[in-house]
Amino acid sequence: MLSGDLQGKFMCQLIKFFKPKNVLEIGSFTGYSAIAMGSCLLPDAKLMTLEMDPKCVKVAREYIEMAQLQDKVFVKEGPALDSLGALIKESPSLKYDFIFLDADKGNYKNYYELIMKYDLLSNHGVLIADNTLFYGLVHRHVGFEKEINPQLGIPKNKKEEAAKVHDFNEFVFNDPRVEVLMLPLFDGLSIIYKNKGF
Repeated sequence: MLSGDLQGKFMCQLIKFFKPKNVLEIGSFTGYSAIAMGSCLLPDAKLMTLEMDPKCVKVAREYIEMAQLQDKVFVKEGPALDSLGALIKESPSLKYDFIFLDADKGNYKNYYELIMKYDLLSNHGVLIADNTLFYGLVHRHVGFEKEINPQLGIPKNKKEEAAKVHDFNEFVFNDPRVEVLMLPLFDGLSIIYKNKGF
């Protein structure tokens, strides 16, 4: 999903605050958030962004070059789960200090489990999951909020995605390996970091 201007500035500020050396973005779309984060990286830091759609990859690479960030921001094409597997094989000891998860919502849990299984997040790193409130549909899925106009209806696929986002939220919240803070900003941002006891 495309990040807006304000969210781009917020992500830039997080990059400035955490000062990561290695950044991973799962889900590039047109490269807006990668550029927002890439423009705030330390001189020796790098950002790898994963995108499945070849058209989006082409657009993202063009925009990254226009922003003169092609030496810091790199786009890997292919399904993100496959790309993550390839990154693990290429550099098994590589850790990421900052991971931004903004890909297909139905796979959030799978991405998270792969990140944790292969210890891709550094001990002081942070994982930011976007869209964890998913248009407010997560609230409705768990019964906190009624549908304002049931006649209009919510598409079935959106309800299914909201259910998967809720499952991800619950899974992370109950994972003793991490601490999580869900911020009601934008479409929901969850800040996830390792529990020091693990």
